[in-house]
Amino acid sequence: MTISFSGLISGLDTSSWVEALVSVKQEKVTALQEDLKSYQTVKDTLSSTKTVFSDLRNAIEKLTDYKFGGSFDLFAQNTATSSNESVFTATVTNAASRQNYDIFVEQLATYTKAISKEPASAVADDSTELANIGITEGSFTVYVDGVKNSINIEDGDTLGDLKSQLAAAGVKAEIDETGILTLSSYDGASEINIGATTDSSNISSLLGLAKQEDGTYTSTSSMFKASTASILTSAESGFNEQITAGTFTIGGATFTIDENTTLSSLISEINSNDEAQAYAYWDDATGKLNITSTKEGASYINIEAGTSNFTDVMGFTESEWDADGNVVSSKMFTEAQTLGQNAVFTVNGTQITSTSNTVTSDISRIEGVTLTLKGVSTEEDGNATLSVEQDSTKLVEAVNGFIEAYNAAIDKVNEVTASGADLHGETTLTSLRNSIRSYANSSNSTNGGVYTLLSQIGISTAEADGNNLSTDTDKLSLDEDKFLEALQENPDSVASLLAGENGILTHIENSVEQALSATTGFFDVKSSSIDSDISRMEEKISKQEKSIDSYRTKLENQFYQMEMAIAQMQQNYSSFLS
Repeated sequence: MTISFSGLISGLDTSSWVEALVSVKQEKVTALQEDLKSYQTVKDTLSSTKTVFSDLRNAIEKLTDYKFGGSFDLFAQNTATSSNESVFTATVTNAASRQNYDIFVEQLATYTKAISKEPASAVADDSTELANIGITEGSFTVYVDGVKNSINIEDGDTLGDLKSQLAAAGVKAEIDETGILTLSSYDGASEINIGATTDSSNISSLLGLAKQEDGTYTSTSSMFKASTASILTSAESGFNEQITAGTFTIGGATFTIDENTTLSSLISEINSNDEAQAYAYWDDATGKLNITSTKEGASYINIEAGTSNFTDVMGFTESEWDADGNVVSSKMFTEAQTLGQNAVFTVNGTQITSTSNTVTSDISRIEGVTLTLKGVSTEEDGNATLSVEQDSTKLVEAVNGFIEAYNAAIDKVNEVTASGADLHGETTLTSLRNSIRSYANSSNSTNGGVYTLLSQIGISTAEADGNNLSTDTDKLSLDEDKFLEALQENPDSVASLLAGENGILTHIENSVEQALSATTGFFDVKSSSIDSDISRMEEKISKQEKSIDSYRTKLENQFYQMEMAIAQMQQNYSSFLS
């Protein structure tokens, strides 16, 4: 690279001369760059136009895809309406027949419940912590002949501690074999009263302490040793019998008890297992385990003993095991279960029984309809009506979507092909516009239906108005009332006219699809042509820029040589004078 210093010898501004000479050639590059930008602008316009037609194709497909059936068939969509949703609701598929049905619900399905035959927990004793019974820390008040005595319950206090404090106040506390607590005066003559507004423990409300006619207080809830915090296999768990580690089954799920399993964790495991088909909870007030089926109907909850004696201790089974812990014999106490009931209802007078309140078509014999029974019908209300009708909501949305996309495509072509516009003179594009516009406004008698024009089903262009020159007769609009009327009178003909094999939208779709076709369609062919033009233009610009760089280097070198020549002449002249 030659480094030049403008006019160091000659005093001439040779750098400005170089820039001026180079700028003349640079004008050609600038012109080429403007042409390149023009090509890129045309390509962007082509791309945005293609997007508009892709949107049109997608909008049309929502209607023409009805030939695939199922959820694609918007013409076959149904809606199910209940005249009394407090009795039943319904969902429906395309397979349902459009008619009315009389429904009368005589009985709802309920759930089976299993409850321990007897309390599984031992009755609370003096060693039982009050917290295990659910009694909270705090104070409660006992009045003996009007004298106030505050009983303070602290963390870790036992039933024996409570008895001692009550005894110190002159109150005797006794628990019978069922766990019922009785409070009375030690001397049998003093009057006792329990409770004050300042009490902070929940003992009175939890146990339901109520004064009796003889002046004593008794609890309405029993007091038991076992709680949800109990470790099941512990000797101190509080159950009537020590529970062994091992397995048992509820529903179709097998559960395992080990040395760390608490009643709470086991209940959580049961309730989170779908295969158990049941949920469980521990009733502190009765000392019993409750299991409720998650399936409606008159079916027993499957409860089976395994290598653990848990279900025996809970009072659901009676079993024998061999020395290895294997079940030798076992029976389930069916009397411990209260069977749910089946749903009973009538459809057009025919009585039907269902094990569930969710009634599918194979049970109701109403094809394509699922009923959800909500309540029992009254004689006063009589039958509720199930109405199955065509659901036109999505269909109307799709038609409006097509019209919006169609109008956008027409507007876009008009815009980009106008005089001076980027795609002016593209006859293929204007032919595409004219083709789809022609289909939208032409008569189609080959579809085999009653309707042959879009205007007959409420889809039409604005009529020319001599008083309003701005009227756009190209754009489509929808008269929804007219469309719904045509749909109700002859839905098959509407479907055939729009989306049948020879339907108007099918023809438009084919034209658009052809233009959008990869490689051979108008948009891809045109885009490839523009890409070639852009590539050639970029190559020209690159060559011109390289040529300018060479030209600049040549000029700078020539002026450098000139400066050197002048320098040599000056040196020779100086030598001559000397």
